[in-house]
Amino acid sequence: MGTKTLSMPEDAIVSLLKSLKKKTLPDIFWKAVVESDISPLKEDEKKDREKAREELKRGLTLKWKDLR
Repeated sequence: MGTKTLSMPEDAIVSLLKSLKKKTLPDIFWKAVVESDISPLKEDEKKDREKAREELKRGLTLKWKDLR
């Protein structure tokens, strides 16, 4: 079975997302935007990951609800 391509106006997508429960949005974002990569981390990626973990511990991260 083939894949169909659909065009939707941006306002329709935004309205659809606003109609959903807020707790479902991170999962939808993850599935729509984040690509799966199972390759080993490079050194710079390991450093970035460690930096992010330290920022999280120190409370220097942004909350999902505060992003606009």
